[in-house]
Amino acid sequence: MTGYRPTLARRVSQAVVSRLARLFWRLEVRGLENVPGDGPLIVASNHVSLCDGPMLSVALGGDRCLRFMAKTELFKVPVLGWFLSEVGNIPVDRARGDVSAMRAAVDMVRAGGCLGMFPEGTRVKACKAVTVKAGVGFLARETGARVVPARLVNTDRFPVTRRVEVRFGEPMTFRGDPGDKAACQDFAHALMERIRKL
Repeated sequence: MTGYRPTLARRVSQAVVSRLARLFWRLEVRGLENVPGDGPLIVASNHVSLCDGPMLSVALGGDRCLRFMAKTELFKVPVLGWFLSEVGNIPVDRARGDVSAMRAAVDMVRAGGCLGMFPEGTRVKACKAVTVKAGVGFLARETGARVVPARLVNTDRFPVTRRVEVRFGEPMTFRGDPGDKAACQDFAHALMERIRKL
């Protein structure tokens, strides 16, 4: 687990969400064979609902301990903030270039951790187009991690949907010039296009 030992809060919440996801939302997972079992990893997906993170974590199972970067405001909410910290998430100040948060994410991934990312940077409805953030390209460049595209289906209808599906695609690797910021942006766009086609 790359230095991170799942806490009791994480183990219990993972078990509960896993049970609910399969019982009420008939969670179906495809392409899990595309997810490397060890080593530095980034899992990047579309983001349409608050349940996306938990569904991705459950879909990956216990072999990869998925952690996210989440806005600092959430960590200030009573109980929720404690829980987010307990399950290993990293607070990030989106109002500025949060160097310390990026450094923490880079260190965690380099150590063999698994980071969940939403390249669009926020929740986006399927019919809406937004600018994809270059952050996923930067982290892929800095860590050398493989990046697995993932697509969540029907979470936009949560909690009334009858079926949720998580599809994992083949890993991508950043191959651009490490000093070229535009290459990070291009990678992020290519990754998002792969996600949309899953």
